Amino acid sequence: MKLESSNSKLSWIDMSIAESLAVLMQKERTVYRSCDYLHNGALGLQGVLDEEDRTKMVEWCYSVVDICQLERESVAMAMEMVDRFLSKKSNVAIDVLVGDRIQFQLLTLTALYVSIKMSMKIVLGSEFFSIISRDLYAVKEIEAMEKILLEELSWYITAPTCVQMSHHILSLISTHTTLSKTTLTTILNEVEYQAEYSVRDYYFVTQRPSTVAIAAILNTTLDRFDKHESEDIARAVFTVMSNAAEFESMDIILATRKKLHSLVYGHGNTAGDCEETDDQWYLY
Repeated sequence: MKLESSNSKLSWIDMSIAESLAVLMQKERTVYRSCDYLHNGALGLQGVLDEEDRTKMVEWCYSVVDICQLERESVAMAMEMVDRFLSKKSNVAIDVLVGDRIQFQLLTLTALYVSIKMSMKIVLGSEFFSIISRDLYAVKEIEAMEKILLEELSWYITAPTCVQMSHHILSLISTHTTLSKTTLTTILNEVEYQAEYSVRDYYFVTQRPSTVAIAAILNTTLDRFDKHESEDIARAVFTVMSNAAEFESMDIILATRKKLHSLVYGHGNTAGDCEETDDQWYLY
């Protein structure tokens, strides 16, 4: 595997991919940013939600898309909307944070509804989501929350995802190396797997998708390839980082890589089961 010099000129294909990546990264740095809304004491308010509540709803969303045989990335898009909505300091966002879990469930269910409607060829109507909520939420409640969600997000609902970032980054890497299609597919599949873990874990709410993408790629190169191959791929990653766009600092990327690696490989599968309970999490 040979790596091109970092000083070599980018081809027009490289430039096109790099420009697309730069646009995505500009989005993630500006309108598509979330804060640590669960631990932000600036508002002087103590919310009822915690990290476990969020994880439960992520698992519920994955169960819905799996049953409907839809793309799992729609969950990442939905939770991005939820996290950004709750990062706002608006009255409606505060009401969800300090209100009760029933409103949080409605918000998440609605975000999934919007995500699927926006990104999938199949459309699951508000009636469907009312039914799968066991009629906890009426159609008019879901549609009312949809309006609130879209208005609060100023209709910015096409956030870059970790998987999208990875496609662009790996496309650039492939122009700097002799990676086979099989190798690229292996890396992409592993990145998708790790990305789903990052959606489940609240830590990654404040991490940029490009940071998680680089972290997942580095994890894969260390775990799936021999030392020579992993060094070559890592070198290509750093070349892309230096040439293509403005990534986070290496300290942040390495800390994210370590956290993601521990989450995915250190503690086994943390996916929960959507079981019946008698508490207020009626969607389970």
